Amino acid sequence: MNRARTRRVSAVLLAAAGAVALAAPASAECKLYGGIGNGLTEGIAKFMAEAAVKNIIENKGLKPTGDITHSCKAATLGTECAARQQGCK
Repeated sequence: MNRARTRRVSAVLLAAAGAVALAAPASAECKLYGGIGNGLTEGIAKFMAEAAVKNIIENKGLKPTGDITHSCKAATLGTECAARQQGCK
């Protein structure tokens, strides 16, 4: 094989190995966990919901991955928010 072709084959193999390495965390055992929080303000409700989801993930011995997503709605008194985050082994 000539040098140019060897370099191309090496680059393709390196790119394929990189793609496999990036895909590995996604294939780990991951689940989406959620927590609910209530508060007089939306900020307090979000804080409580985030604390709940972080505690659940930590108590299961998992590592949090990705961003925390929120959804909030008006409650009888104040606001109720749900927070979700992925936890992986």
